[in-house]
Formats: sequence, structure tokens, C-alpha cells
Amino acid sequence: MKLKKLLRLLPVILALAALSRLPFRGTDVARLIPVKTVIVTRSGEEYVVDVGAGVKGVGKTLSAALGDLRACVSGTVFFPTAEQVIAAGPGADDPETAAAIAEEPAFRPAAGFYLSPKSDLDPEAVGKYLSSHGADTTVMQVRADLRAGKRPRIPLLLERDGGYRIAEAEPR
Repeated sequence: MKLKKLLRLLPVILALAALSRLPFRGTDVARLIPVKTVIVTRSGEEYVVDVGAGVKGVGKTLSAALGDLRACVSGTVFFPTAEQVIAAGPGADDPETAAAIAEEPAFRPAAGFYLSPKSDLDPEAVGKYLSSHGADTTVMQVRADLRAGKRPRIPLLLERDGGYRIAEAEPR
């Protein structure tokens, strides 16, 4: 009888022993740098990621630019708090840029997705404006459209008279 009970507990004991050997890493919450707005600019073969406060990353791929950005700060950049991602500059409407942003696992799927022809946007000012306007298109919607072979309808963020406005994008 005791042997049967011991045999039932053996998988639990082995699982606990295995878990105790895994390298769990904690995150110091005080070192987190929450991001509200991410601006991705693509110029030729180079991506620039700007999250405000002078924090930028540059790389040949979007992932490399994010890695460069993370290496430039003394803390942990926390992208799951980003409310919007903006593809900016002359390469903003390039399908390859949209695909890179939509497939980037660091970005929150529910974040709003916008295009802007301007490349020198201020993330804080744009973030304040977009926070008061609900996102019609999200990173997840763009990802789903691209995977289905559809052209996503991504709204345009335009600067006008010192402010911003959102224009409906025409299907590409």
C-alpha cells in the first residue's frame, strides 16, 4: 500500500526536482522602462527605432535595431506597454516594413498601427494625441491581413498646423 502511494508521488517529486534546476530569471521592476509609442523608420537597408527621451536603436533589421536600443539603455525596455507603433518616413508604406513590424514579437498585438510620411515625429507628442483616439488598425490585424495575402488598411498619421490628424488609408 505504501509503495503504491510512493509510486503516485514519484512523478511529482521528479517534476519538482527538474523545476528546481531550471534557470529562472527575475526582473527588477524598478529597472523597467515602459514604452508608450514606438516609431520605426526605415531608410534603405537601415531601421531606426525611436521610443522617445532620446532613446533610439539602429540596425539592418528591425530586430537588430531593437537589440541596439536595448543595449543603449540602463534598464529593461518594456514593449508590452506600447499603445501604438508607427511606421514613419519614406519607407513607411513599404510592405516589407509593415511585415517586419507586424511579425515582431516584441510589439503588443493590440497596439495601434499607423503610417506617417514624416520621419522626425516626437514620440511623446504623437503618443498624447493617439491616446485620445482609438486605434482602428492593430498590429495583430495587419499581421493577419498580411498572412492571408491581403493588403492591410493602415491609417495615416498626418501633421497639420502643429498638430496631428488621422486619415483613412486607401487600400494599397
